[in-house]
Amino acid sequence: MLAFLNLGLLPDLPESLRGNCLFRKAVAARTEQHCIESYADFLGCKQEGKMLEQMSLAHSSQALYAMASEASAVVLPYINSAVGGNVQTFAMMQSVTSISQVLGGLCFGHYADRFGPRWALLTAHGAAMSSAILVASAQSRPSLFLAMMPLTLAHGFQASGQIAVQCSEPEQRSVAMGRISGSYGLGFFTGTLVTAYAARLLLPRQIAWGAVALEASVLSTVLALYPSGEYSVEEPKPAASFWEILQRPHVWSLVLSKLSTSAAGGMLLCMITQFAMDPFNFSTAQTSVLMAYVSGMQLLSQTFVVPHLGHLGPKALRLSSAGALLVPLLGLWASGSSALGYCVWMGPLAASGYGGNTALGSLMSCLAPESESGSMVALGLAPLSLGFMLAPIMSSWVYQHFGFQAVPAVAAAMLCCATAAIEVLDSMDAEEESLELCDSDNEIS
Repeated sequence: MLAFLNLGLLPDLPESLRGNCLFRKAVAARTEQHCIESYADFLGCKQEGKMLEQMSLAHSSQALYAMASEASAVVLPYINSAVGGNVQTFAMMQSVTSISQVLGGLCFGHYADRFGPRWALLTAHGAAMSSAILVASAQSRPSLFLAMMPLTLAHGFQASGQIAVQCSEPEQRSVAMGRISGSYGLGFFTGTLVTAYAARLLLPRQIAWGAVALEASVLSTVLALYPSGEYSVEEPKPAASFWEILQRPHVWSLVLSKLSTSAAGGMLLCMITQFAMDPFNFSTAQTSVLMAYVSGMQLLSQTFVVPHLGHLGPKALRLSSAGALLVPLLGLWASGSSALGYCVWMGPLAASGYGGNTALGSLMSCLAPESESGSMVALGLAPLSLGFMLAPIMSSWVYQHFGFQAVPAVAAAMLCCATAAIEVLDSMDAEEESLELCDSDNEIS
């Protein structure tokens, strides 16, 4: 009877039989299995118990990591000002952070492939907590710069992204990566609301210590709950170098596209809290509300848009990402020095910028075997860090010499030129590949 029940062949049973203990247990088991399958489908995860545990922990760690990062990001300009810094100092500090994360991220990818996701999570969040402690206790500009150094290994999103890649099938990769980004966006959104409320009661340094507590909770959660067992992959031999990975079809063009969108969008996204303070004179609470709106738009993009972009090919996805980013950049340029315009357009800018990067990254992850998942995720995130390294320097220079309105104008022009150049180079590579195929066919014939 239980076998027929599981097949759904006994929909109409007498009430006396429905009260049977075996029947109730079978219904409960069937309902539980259906819930597990639905949960796995929502996460884009393989329907295996251990992988579901890993994916669930990756999502929870991402949310807490985002809350801590957002709290630190909101108060960092104010701590920078308190120790005698200015816009140029803040931009330089952001660039130093991006440089360290570019170099550290690539090494972190190989580290994650070798030691597995558990150690990757512990290392990433341990480094993030160390940085948060140094930020909260900084008393001078050199000490605040020193606080950026542990971020070399603070790659929580990269560690969670590796779990998403290993626990999902290629056809579900955009869903898995989109959900991971969505969890980050949810934590980001929650963090902005909590920080906005906390800013009315606490000093910036006290909020920074709250970020330390959140990172400590992530570390304890990973230590206590991450599934035990040896880390292994089906193909034990990873690629010898990142150069080999870059030689694969479409990888170069996707990396360059991520770099161009990151640099263009980053000219405002990296400086969002700094521009909120200068030139728009927002208070800490107002900045937190702005960040809540921005993070909400980012969350909507990652949760509802990115999972539906998996059907797009490399060229269509590159052009869609660039086009979506261009619209809010032009909107910011047209708004000029309007504080309302700045607030309105920063939401779509964050949604298109981060959403496009996630979609491009999920496509890149499908171009590598499981044994190279950490390296490919690292390679996908490196352009984001590199773009965010260059963006604050360019943004602060343009702002200092030409004013705020010129910043989105320069970013839009740079994005258009870079996108055109990438498509020209990609078409030339496609022609060379077709010629090589024709020559090989002629030799065979």
